[in-house]
Amino acid sequence: MKHLFYTLLFTVLILTSCDKKEDFIVKGYKPIYIDKTTIHNISSSVPVAIVNPGKIYFYNNLVFINEKGRGVHVVNNTNPSSPVKTNFISIPGNYDIAIKNNFLYADNASDLVTLNINNLNNVFVVSRISSIYDIQKQLYPDFTNGYFECVDTSKGFVVGWYEDELINPKCRR
Repeated sequence: MKHLFYTLLFTVLILTSCDKKEDFIVKGYKPIYIDKTTIHNISSSVPVAIVNPGKIYFYNNLVFINEKGRGVHVVNNTNPSSPVKTNFISIPGNYDIAIKNNFLYADNASDLVTLNINNLNNVFVVSRISSIYDIQKQLYPDFTNGYFECVDTSKGFVVGWYEDELINPKCRR
């Protein structure tokens, strides 16, 4: 009888522990991908809104403001009391720039590109050094600790992150 009681108790414990657990829902970050075939599309356009500014570079009365992951805003600062946005240079995967002798040096995902900026309405790539930057930097959001959606590199390069609800996230930092 004692054996039957323990067997029954054990069976009940096993069956109740096998219940489906509820989904774990938390605020976190999801990656923004750009296709590997379009990551190298660099162009100059009219100004766009500054949303996620990064580093700033001053050159020849122009202020270059990095838009994290997207490119560079160009602001004419000839009259510092009234600066004017003039252009946006789209450089997907860009986070850092330097300028010398009318050449803008920028990261373009894992590549280093040199752009001729003599004519800001017609910026073009002069040279490219491929795979100079470690692609591992794209695997983690650089601005926060917490939960995030694991990166799937088969979807392309990560050029940014956005906050969203995550269900059962597997990545955390």
